[in-house]
Amino acid sequence: MPLIRKRRAEPEAAPSDEEASSPDSPPARRNTQTPLQRRRANSNDDEDEDEEAAYVGDEDGATQGDGTSMDQMVKKLVRLALASEYSRQPIRRADIGTKVLGANNRQFKTVFNEAQLQLRAVFGMEMTELPMREKVTISQRRGISPFSFHALQSLNMQLTSSFSLAAQKSSNPISTSKSYILTTTLPPTYRQPLVLQPSKIPTSPLESTLTGISSFIIALISLSGGSIAEAKLERYLRRANADQYTPLDKTDKVLARLMKEGYIVRLKDLSGGEEMVEYMVGPRGKVEVGDEGVGGLVRTVYGDGGEDLEGRIQRSLGLGEGKRKKGGEEVNGNGEGGGVMKRTPGRPRRQADSEEEEEESEDE
Repeated sequence: MPLIRKRRAEPEAAPSDEEASSPDSPPARRNTQTPLQRRRANSNDDEDEDEEAAYVGDEDGATQGDGTSMDQMVKKLVRLALASEYSRQPIRRADIGTKVLGANNRQFKTVFNEAQLQLRAVFGMEMTELPMREKVTISQRRGISPFSFHALQSLNMQLTSSFSLAAQKSSNPISTSKSYILTTTLPPTYRQPLVLQPSKIPTSPLESTLTGISSFIIALISLSGGSIAEAKLERYLRRANADQYTPLDKTDKVLARLMKEGYIVRLKDLSGGEEMVEYMVGPRGKVEVGDEGVGGLVRTVYGDGGEDLEGRIQRSLGLGEGKRKKGGEEVNGNGEGGGVMKRTPGRPRRQADSEEEEEESEDE
């Protein structure tokens, strides 16, 4: 007797809205899927949605290993640069790696260049690398007396350290600061107070006052040969009636803020038996103000002084044709003396010291 196979019943079509609403329509079939089957179906739907989202992200920009697109990293770097400049903090290479790149450290150069293009095109600014901080002491710049035992000992230590540093420099490449700040890219014709106005946060008067005080102190340091003693700086501030208080805060707090933000650097030396304190221009002060800003401040104060004023500015800032005056001896750009001592024109040393003492007594 032949086998008779039964045909499978064809699946019934889903009832339409009209059939479902009609009273004569049969009741809908119940979903016979088990909970495990429903969970598997939901997981498949989630995977499809993730694939679609990833496809959309690939259309916006190249996706990196951790799922972060190049466009997103560029935007993060631009936001980091603007936020750091608002608080006057440098944009450090380590912060870029942790907050922007993540696992894509090899993409630093590409992301950095793209962010530079965005900053120049939209904000008229760019990231400029800060110079390395000068690691010198007061005794190294002033020279050491050869008749002191401590001086000879420190000289021996300096020679040993110089040899070790020379060996390290020969084996290791010259490192950079790996820190940046934002500087303007506007043409000189637009760098006017009417265009580049002080920030309105917290207020424009406070920002303009801080800019004026920092520029004034940096100018005093630069015109004094690149460094100024603490007593001399206090004397100049006393003449400006700013030795105790300023329109911002107490003078000590203002100086501490300028040191924290990198405008000036405070050097302290105890090797000579007594405490010596000097101030130098910091990395941010060199970039934001620099010799050009100091010269512009002097020209604004003294007006059009002609070639005489320009010559004095060049000599005070140590500029010129690769030479500068140092201790009465003409020194070239390599720091080597010309071999002949020449007296610089001006007041005799004793007369200058006596006049400074008289000015101090008058101030008191």
